[in-house]
Amino acid sequence: MKKLFAIMAVFAVLIGCYSHKDKFTLQDYFAGTYYCYSQTANNNASVDLGFCFLNYEESSNPIGESMVIENYEPISAIEKLNANILKTEHLDNGATVIYAYSNKIGTSVDLNDKKVNLQLACYEDYCIIGWPLILGSF
Repeated sequence: MKKLFAIMAVFAVLIGCYSHKDKFTLQDYFAGTYYCYSQTANNNASVDLGFCFLNYEESSNPIGESMVIENYEPISAIEKLNANILKTEHLDNGATVIYAYSNKIGTSVDLNDKKVNLQLACYEDYCIIGWPLILGSF
């Protein structure tokens, strides 16, 4: 079931990616290990995920971003981005996954007839924050 949901999420990202407004970037709000996803490779592309390239530096046309933040409470991110929580899941591996929507982020995808543009996967000692979804593994 989890694999099916992950496949559906990736499919939704591929179909639902639109240009984001006002150059939103996680780097304006958080500090951590940063990843940028783009549809085209550049000199900074280090990983080809098959549907997009993972760049360690800002892309001129990103389709998403993620950031790993150590010792961070997810509610702080939700408050900082004025996001509304749409769904929360507790996975067997100890992760809590939160799906939310923020007006600060222009890009969104439709998941179960709801617009989602922020995903957090939180463990005991770190969180991964991504828009419109976390495109890498978590």
